[in-house]
Amino acid sequence: MGEETTVRQNAGMTLLEVMIGVIIFMVVLGATAQALISFYVAQHTQNQRLAVAEDAKGILSEMRQVRDTHPDAFPEAITERWPDDTWVAGAGTEINETIRVEYADPDANPLEITLVSTWNDLQGRTLTLTTSTILTDR
Repeated sequence: MGEETTVRQNAGMTLLEVMIGVIIFMVVLGATAQALISFYVAQHTQNQRLAVAEDAKGILSEMRQVRDTHPDAFPEAITERWPDDTWVAGAGTEINETIRVEYADPDANPLEITLVSTWNDLQGRTLTLTTSTILTDR
């Protein structure tokens, strides 16, 4: 009789034990999935921010090129092509991205330029990135 009891105790797990194991596994799996989803959203937002910064950098490079090709017409050559407080047409690579050009004083030398970029992230939130620089003809 002693051997039958030992064999019967090692026969397997009960339904309750299996269910508890599955519940623990599901909780851990759910927490891991939530962490990965949050990480993906944060990483995508950072990639968007980098792309928007590159778009602004491209506009500033164009402004420097205009300055270099028209040295006697500074800052007018820049402010004529990109007027103060206007949107840059065709700029932007992200969802609903717009870039606005602002000057502290459009006639100043050095010319203080601010680019305000706005776009939407995966969750539909509007994000803003501001890039500033100073250009001079000297």
